[in-house]
Amino acid sequence: MYDTKSTGRLGALKRYPVLYGCFWALLLAAIGIVLVFLLAQFGNLQARGITAAAYIIHCIAVFFGSLAASRAARSRGWFYGGLTGLLYALLMVAIGLFVYNTFTIDPSGLFRVFLMAVIGAFGGMIGMATTGDD
Repeated sequence: MYDTKSTGRLGALKRYPVLYGCFWALLLAAIGIVLVFLLAQFGNLQARGITAAAYIIHCIAVFFGSLAASRAARSRGWFYGGLTGLLYALLMVAIGLFVYNTFTIDPSGLFRVFLMAVIGAFGGMIGMATTGDD
């Protein structure tokens, strides 16, 4: 079920697939946010474009994070991917609540949390479908 041959810090994190996937999702999101910042600072990206880019970055980050989580788990990809998406969404909600006080518990906020879990589940299924037998 789990890869016991992994060594190092990331290898140790692979034993916890949801945390492993969340790590990769947060790393990809940070890289994407820096790229959007640079485009906004030195390009002509408007406020609407920044909001759309942020949503796209979060969706891509959850997809690839859940892909990594399902590959680390080697089973039940949709489950580990969905949990990764849900954990990522809850982390973003916590950041929004404590840092910016922007998240409201309304249908659109709950829909975004649900959407991240669904994207994560889909990424987990793709991750299991593309995992080679080794």
